Amino acid sequence: MKDLTHGNEGKLILYFAIPMLIGNVFQLFSMMIDSIIVGKFIGKAALAAIGASFPVIFALASLIMGITSAITTIIAQ
Repeated sequence: MKDLTHGNEGKLILYFAIPMLIGNVFQLFSMMIDSIIVGKFIGKAALAAIGASFPVIFALASLIMGITSAITTIIAQ
């Protein structure tokens, strides 16, 4: 395990954030592929439904990540 308490802060924060950045890129590609497939094969109404549901899904995912982060902080203390 890498010690994140010593060294260049900017490099350490980037090293710590890389897995989250990669996960976000994969999520973005997944949503793009879903939109392409739905728009091409199912139709405009289904594509509009995906677009309308994105803010709700994003809010729920953000809420879950925030709660998880808060619980991790409480446990670490």
